[in-house]
Amino acid sequence: MDASLNRLKTREIPPVPQNILDSFEDHRTTLIPFEERSRALVEPAFRKENGVREFQDGSFMMSVSCPMHGVTKDMLAWWAWWFPQDVERYRAWMPGSNLDISYSEDDADYFNADRMPPFRPVTLYPLQKTGDLKLPFRIDLVMPSDFGFTDEDIKAAGDPLVICGRIKSVKGELLYSDFYYAAYQTDYGCLFNVRCWIGRTNGNLLLQLLLLNEKRMMAIARSCFEHYMDFDQILPELYWKNHR
Repeated sequence: MDASLNRLKTREIPPVPQNILDSFEDHRTTLIPFEERSRALVEPAFRKENGVREFQDGSFMMSVSCPMHGVTKDMLAWWAWWFPQDVERYRAWMPGSNLDISYSEDDADYFNADRMPPFRPVTLYPLQKTGDLKLPFRIDLVMPSDFGFTDEDIKAAGDPLVICGRIKSVKGELLYSDFYYAAYQTDYGCLFNVRCWIGRTNGNLLLQLLLLNEKRMMAIARSCFEHYMDFDQILPELYWKNHR
């Protein structure tokens, strides 16, 4: 393991700030139906929200936001291509939580390319520990247009980096979550926002009991914030050392 990756793995991960935990617990986010998802991307007021809220049907929406000083959209796009290539990179990102990752055989040429290729839809298979659960997932990353965002939406939002996807059961039968990551360029770097719609079409009673409750949603929101809150301390060094 190279020195920069080892520093990533052995760094002291800071605690989630109390004001962010309070924001999650106090549901300080705007409840936006999935059908109106372009509003969340475009309207600036929604980008800084941290919170978890429940829809009347028992599904949830989560928003996680954090500033990233010195981080660019290009760095984040590169990271999304670079980290799945080696399980040690994934584990170093969040030791103890990120356990394993692989990608579809159909996507080997994409992740093994000598230089980062243009984005295309790919499938990842992470194993992650969230709270007391070890959860194997399938993540299908899709084009923003396939997620429902138009070119006009992205332009109106200020041309952020937008990564969209769907989290499913490993074999793909059940949809857990629709999500997008958006990185809005700022004077200091970028503002990073994740918004998820969780359990939107989930009729599986066992999964509803395991996942669709406020305690589990709070654990997922906290884990998501932990993954990105100190990204500006680690990503620039990795990018400049490994980008090609």
